Amino acid sequence: DDEEEVEDPFLAFIEYARAVISPEDDGIEDPGEATTEASGPGWGWIASRILKTCTAYSSGVTAAILLSDLSQAWHEQNKPGMSKKKPELIDQLKKSHRRRRLANTVTIDSIYEKNFLSMNSVLEAVIVNADVLPGTNIFMLTLGDFWSSNTIDLYLHRRYYELVETQNGILRKGREVLITGCYLRTAREGCGTPRLLPTEYLVILLDEDADDDAILIGTLFYSDTFSSVSLDAFNSGTSYSLYARIESIGPLESELKFSTAHRRQIALVDCDGVRLKFILWGEQVILANLMSVGSTLGLEKPYISSLDVSAIEGKDEFCLEYGSATHLYLVPSILQEERVCVSLTQNQCQGSKLLGSVGVSQVTLPRDAEGSIDFSNYPFRFCRRI
Repeated sequence: DDEEEVEDPFLAFIEYARAVISPEDDGIEDPGEATTEASGPGWGWIASRILKTCTAYSSGVTAAILLSDLSQAWHEQNKPGMSKKKPELIDQLKKSHRRRRLANTVTIDSIYEKNFLSMNSVLEAVIVNADVLPGTNIFMLTLGDFWSSNTIDLYLHRRYYELVETQNGILRKGREVLITGCYLRTAREGCGTPRLLPTEYLVILLDEDADDDAILIGTLFYSDTFSSVSLDAFNSGTSYSLYARIESIGPLESELKFSTAHRRQIALVDCDGVRLKFILWGEQVILANLMSVGSTLGLEKPYISSLDVSAIEGKDEFCLEYGSATHLYLVPSILQEERVCVSLTQNQCQGSKLLGSVGVSQVTLPRDAEGSIDFSNYPFRFCRRI
C-alpha cells in the first residue's frame, strides 16, 4: 500500500515542455479566450507534436530536438500574421550592395516554392535574428536575402557558436554571410515550416569601409603574414590568422593517384606578395563556390599541412587547409563600373525636348574581373556598328 507511484517519463516530459515553452503560465489563474495564446500549448497539442517528430526520426531523437521542434512550431503557429514584406534591415543594406551575385546562388523564396535545396546551392544571406531555442543551448539564425520577401531559419553549426554567444558577436543581426552545403528539412519531416540543418560551410562577409569590420580586420589578421608561418610552430600549438587576396581558383581534381577524395586548390597572395596554396578536400570543395578571384580571404586558425603530406607540388614547405577550428572571412571584390559615352541617334535627339542639342549621353556599365565590360546581366550583347 505504501508503494510510490512511478511517474511516467512521457507525461513528465510533456509537463516540462509546457513549462519551457510558456514559463509565464504560472501566474495565470483564469485564462480566458483572449489569453489562450499567451497561456501556451495544451497537453494534447504537445503530445501530438512529440509523436509526429518521433515518427520522423525513427532512429531516435533527443530531448533537445523535441524541445526545439515544439518551441518553433508553437511560435510559428501563433505569429501575428507573417508579413511578406522584406525586413527593413535588408532594404537598408541593399542600398550599399555592390558585389556580384555568385553563380550557384538561390533565393529563399525559391526554396519555399520548390521545397528543395541542392548541396551545391549558395545562399547569400543576411542575419535577421539570432536566438537560443528555449530550454536548449541550440542557436538558430533567421536569414533573409536581397531578392526574397520570406525568411528561413538555420540551425547554426557548433563550430560557429563562439562567434554568436556574446552580445557583440560577429554573427549578429545585420551580418551578411555566404552559406552552402545545407540540407533542407521540409515540413513533411516533422516541423511546421522548412528549415536548414547545420552546415560547416559558412563564410562571413566583411566590409573594409565599415568601422567595426575595419577594426576586426586590423585586430584579427594584420599580426600574421605568410612569411611568419612556421610548420614547426604550428605543430607546437601556435595558431595563425591570415589575410590574402584570391589570385586563382583551380579546377576540381577528381583523379588523384594517392587519394579517392576530390581536391581544389586556391592560390592566395598576401600584402607582401608571398604566395601560398589553400587546399580544399572532399566535401570541402563546395566552399570554392563562395569565393571569387580578386576577393580577399581571411583565414582564422587554418590547418597547416606539409606539401609531402598533402602531395602538393610546389616549392613551398607547407600549404593551408580548412581545419576543424577554421573560420573563413571574405571581403568581396566590388563590382566595378565604367562610364562610356553613347551617341544618340537623330530621332532620339529630336524626340526629346529635354535633350535639346545634346547628342551624347553617358551610361554606366559594369566591368568584370579582367576589366572588360561585363555583358552577363544583359539579355543580349550590344554590337558596335562598323
